[in-house]
This record gives sequence, structure tokens and C-alpha cells, in this order.
Amino acid sequence: MILCSLTPCVWEAIANYLKSSKLQKLESKIDSLVYTLYNLTNDEIETIEKE
Repeated sequence: MILCSLTPCVWEAIANYLKSSKLQKLESKIDSLVYTLYNLTNDEIETIEKE
């Protein structure tokens, strides 16, 4: 049955999306902490984030 095959795929896609979203938030938090640790200016942060 197609539905039986489709459902696990949908749940896996949702789980991967949630992991991705959490990972992005964690990376942003780490970036912010590192910027603070090194007392970077907004201009320096912009330069880093462009690369």
C-alpha cells in the first residue's frame, strides 16, 4: 500500500526539518557567543558572515 510507504517518509522529512531548524538556531547562538567572546564590532561580524 502506497500510504504505508508514504507515512514513514513524511515523518522522516519532518524530523529532518526539525533537526535542521534546531541546528540553525544552535549555530546562531554559538556564533553570537564567539562574537561576544572576541568583542567583535558589527562591521567585523558582517565581514565574517559574508564569507
